[in-house]
Order: sequence, then C-alpha cells, then structure tokens
Amino acid sequence: MTTSDRTVVITGGTSGLGRECARALAADPRWTVVVTGRDTDRARAEAVTIGARGMALDLGELTSVAHFADELRGDGLPPLRALVCNAGLQFTRRSYTTDGVEATFGVNHLGHLALVQALLDDLLAPARIVFVTSGTHDPDQFTGMPHPLETNARRLAYPPEPTESAQRDGRRRYSTSKLANLQTTYELARQLAGRGITVNAFDPGLMPGTGLARDAGAAAQLLWRTVARGLLLLPGVNTPRRSGADLARLVTDPTLAEVTGQYFAGRTAKQSSKASYDRAAQHALYADSLELLGELTH
Repeated sequence: MTTSDRTVVITGGTSGLGRECARALAADPRWTVVVTGRDTDRARAEAVTIGARGMALDLGELTSVAHFADELRGDGLPPLRALVCNAGLQFTRRSYTTDGVEATFGVNHLGHLALVQALLDDLLAPARIVFVTSGTHDPDQFTGMPHPLETNARRLAYPPEPTESAQRDGRRRYSTSKLANLQTTYELARQLAGRGITVNAFDPGLMPGTGLARDAGAAAQLLWRTVARGLLLLPGVNTPRRSGADLARLVTDPTLAEVTGQYFAGRTAKQSSKASYDRAAQHALYADSLELLGELTH
C-alpha cells in the first residue's frame, strides 16, 4: 500500500475549481491534500467527501494566514510540496478586509502573497506554486470584463471612491487582481530560480456554475448557476471538473518539473497580456506588496 509522502495546500478548495483540483489530487494516495475555507466546519465537512483534510483560512485576515501556517506545520503532515493559490472573490460593492484593505486586492493578491511568504521555508524542493489567474487580465481578450487598472499596490489597497458603478468597479478590481496574480507569478519565478521551486499561473477559462458570483444579486446568481451552464456547449468553456484536472496536472505532471514562469490556459502554455510582462511593474508590485504586509502585521 502506498503511503502519502507529500502535501499540497489548495486555497478555496471547498467548492468549484479548487474542490475539483483537490478531488483529482486526493485520488493519488501519495498526496495528502489540504483544502482551506473561511468556515472551519464547512472546510472539514467538504474535505471528508473528497478524501482531503479541511482547515480554516481567511485570506482577508492576515492573522488568520499566520495562524494557518503555524497550524499546518504543527500537524505532522508529510513535506509540503505544492501550494495552489486558487481562492478568489469578486465583489459588486466596495468591500474591505479585516485589515482595512480593499477586499478584492486584499484577498486575491495580498492574502495569497502573505501565504506564500509564510510557507516558503516549509516548501521542500522539488516543489511547485500555482496561481490561478483569468483571461480577464488581458484587455486584448474579449471577456466582457472591464480592463484592469494599473497594479500600484498602495492605490489598489487604499483606493479613492469609485468613479463608476459599484458593480463595474468590483469587476474591474477583479480583473486587476488577476493581472496582479500573473505579475506575482513571473516575479516569484525569478526570485526562486535555483531553489527547486517552480511558479506558474493557470487560467481555467470560463466556468459557469461556480461560486464566483456569490456576491451578486439573487437573480444574477440564479442566472450564473442555471442558464449560463448552457455556455458549456461553446468552445473554450469548461466545467470545474475538467479545469480542476488541468490545474492538478500543473502540480503532478513530471514533464513540468522544471517549467517555471509560464501562463497556462488549460493545458496549453501561452502568452499573457503585454502589461503582465513589464518587469519593472512586476518588481514594484511585489516589493510594495511585501512592504504593505510588513506594515499591516506589525
């Protein structure tokens, strides 16, 4: 009987894409799969159904990130070999984290960066980090989403009042956070070069029926869960299970052992947006975000 000898952490692993990625990985007895959710009981209950472990983590609360890292390393699990930064929120009104940061930026980008920093020394090479991004980061792709803002960490963390509708502002901040995820991928890949830790980004494509619209109104949520599923008949539209398997592949495929700093749409490595390759912007976002984290945790 094969015994687990490696651990993977998947944020937002209790539903949608994260849950399906966890399900695929948990099918391999070599992996101990840890999924996170903001509610401890729900995370544990959902994890049991797919053969994973559930732990509480609120990416919008930096003390929760630190507590999670301490709890994870104190649980006696096999060595940490992979971290999948999957959790993501999209708001239809201006919201803020417990730490006072605009919530889309605070959860989708800053919280994940804090988690990576907290667990970096626990990752045992060869190891892999994957950030889940989205085609909405690229203004040259027709996604129906507003174009992203400039990824200036402080302006995104503490923005002025919106000059457009709250819903459109929330959607724009979502696409901006996905650009930030890509820039962080590229910067971290360079930062970790030579350490045996790869860093890649994953775009699951459009997935009707997921929980991304949970902050929308009741009518919009119903549309997303039901009528929008008819989009699955169109090319380029995926189910969470299909995309979850593709995401799991970035963690396990031996042919990707040394592939780093790449943007994958499904199973294909491709070019991301022009803005995402701006090295000065990547480094500024990374450095300023670390500085913000330092200020918020001291």
